[in-house]
Amino acid sequence: MQRFRIGAVACVAVATLGFLPGPAGLARAEQPVSTQSQREGESADLGKLHDSVVETIEKNFYDEALLKRLDWSARAAAVRPSVVSAPTYAEAIRRINALLGELNTSHTALFSPDDYQYYILLDIVGAGANGAGLMARKFWGNGPYYPGIGAFTREIEGRHFVDGVLEGLPAARAGLTYGDEIISVDGKPYTPVAAFRGRIGTSVALSVRREANAEPRQLDVDVVAIRPTSAFSAATENSARVIERNGSRVGYVHIWASHESDSVRKALARIDPGFSDDDRPRGRRSAPATDAKDTPKPLDFLIVDMRGRVGGSMDVAGQILDLVDSRQKPYWGGTRIVGRDGERNFDIQRAASFRGRSALLTNENTRSAAEIVAHGYKRSGFGPVIGTPSAGAVSSGRTFAMPGDLLLYVAVSGLEFDGNPLEGAGVTPDRRVERPLPYAAGADPVLDAAVDRLAGAAKPTQ
Repeated sequence: MQRFRIGAVACVAVATLGFLPGPAGLARAEQPVSTQSQREGESADLGKLHDSVVETIEKNFYDEALLKRLDWSARAAAVRPSVVSAPTYAEAIRRINALLGELNTSHTALFSPDDYQYYILLDIVGAGANGAGLMARKFWGNGPYYPGIGAFTREIEGRHFVDGVLEGLPAARAGLTYGDEIISVDGKPYTPVAAFRGRIGTSVALSVRREANAEPRQLDVDVVAIRPTSAFSAATENSARVIERNGSRVGYVHIWASHESDSVRKALARIDPGFSDDDRPRGRRSAPATDAKDTPKPLDFLIVDMRGRVGGSMDVAGQILDLVDSRQKPYWGGTRIVGRDGERNFDIQRAASFRGRSALLTNENTRSAAEIVAHGYKRSGFGPVIGTPSAGAVSSGRTFAMPGDLLLYVAVSGLEFDGNPLEGAGVTPDRRVERPLPYAAGADPVLDAAVDRLAGAAKPTQ
């Protein structure tokens, strides 16, 4: 079966974390210049940048009919003077993204080295046919990485709140948690990437407020070289844990990305002794016979947290569903990928271990291939979907290097189920539960609701 990659997040601020083999030899490579300094040095002509973005969209954006309806060429020409006259490079990028936003399509945006998405896309989607020079200049053959601590943040009214911490990595080890407000880094204003440049292999003093109007506290956090692919995989594996409730063992796995499924398999093997983590046919098995008193008991229930940030491929989405439920065959009939290269149809069947005894968590960060997982899970009746609606961001994206070593992400195909596009629609949960962000102190009512739903009653009969 041909593989199609469902790309990464297009519009939401994200962070990831994964270790390269240490800071040695990376000093020269850690040179992504800020967008402001690029503007001051006139390293890229804004008119050329605008024209390159527009031309790339005209040649590659999958919905030609939409471009015609919007009179894209005329609209782009009208916006060009404002881009060229932008007072800063960052503002020029913002104005180009406002133009791209009129397409109202995910997987379509312009990113700079000050964006997490820039590195995530380069590592998971790739640099594209014209990106070899960008990769050589930015990373000196080390692969895409950036300096950071491993925390996602969301800006609300000018304040930066942590809305995700990757399990087992520096921010988590330092005690940063969901809902914390990050005020400063070493006394300077917080920014997702630039605040940590030049600090790989050192620690920074993070000023954090956990309660509204409270005095800030200081956290010392290590700065590491973040490689997105290994970061998400490590966090997924590290997320595995067991929640005890009413005599039941509820397993929990947080899937941060859908670019591979081995981390999900390893996570399940950590918490369920009946689950195979070797290279034999995958799936849940009977627990090994043993007299050891400390042998973990099999799981009674499983919670799959799809509130990650990054897409992947149709293949991996199917593999994740395999790992979640092997005794029913989830069916993605009538799946159609549409684009300028024509149409391709899929009839995908999967076969797998927690049928009727699992729950899946979603929110606005459940996007791309993660939405494919959520759609297949709900359609196949695996269990309840709990949380808030997914992003409705399901297209297939491709990257293109732009002047100034910027990165343009373009939706090159769309995806339909039974003739209905998932783009813009998303997956509606069976039970809607909100998770407030500012000063939440790590509270997760969505996870709590899932545990109550699965293990609120007496322990199931084995």
